[in-house]
Amino acid sequence: MADVLIPQKSGRRKAHSLRVDLTPMVDLGFLLIAFFMYTTTMAKPKSLEVNKPVPEGPNVAYPSESVVTLIPAKDHRVLYYRGELAQDKNGVSDFTEKGIRTILIQAEKEAAALPATLSPEAHKLHVIIKPADDCSYADVVSVLDEMEILQVPYYAMADVTAEETQLLTKKLQ
Repeated sequence: MADVLIPQKSGRRKAHSLRVDLTPMVDLGFLLIAFFMYTTTMAKPKSLEVNKPVPEGPNVAYPSESVVTLIPAKDHRVLYYRGELAQDKNGVSDFTEKGIRTILIQAEKEAAALPATLSPEAHKLHVIIKPADDCSYADVVSVLDEMEILQVPYYAMADVTAEETQLLTKKLQ
């Protein structure tokens, strides 16, 4: 690491020269650089694409039979309702295999069976996702994953209204 060179001459005292070997320090630096480059390439970021609404174009009204609203809430539960909130087509589900996926598949079948006088877009499922204040981020991602798995063509995220919050507290008690 460090060497002290002592001259062999006898006689008067001379200052000793000191030589520091920096080879281990350079090796350590390269090892650290290699380690950090390796760890940053191993942890690739994962992202989920969320389609945002396009502000241009005419507003199109869809029949309430083809719209499902999902409200992820605490304890990995989901409040859902079909059409308008005032209707009694609501319930609470979870993220199991027979949970929210079954409800969305059934709603998709019912939307496809609407009268032929409606537009082709009205025969497709429309989902509104309204995360509650106490839901977890993982639940929102799970709902978005279900949209990708079932290939739901139209879905959007919105804020929870006061009426929906009241229904949520009543249903989850």
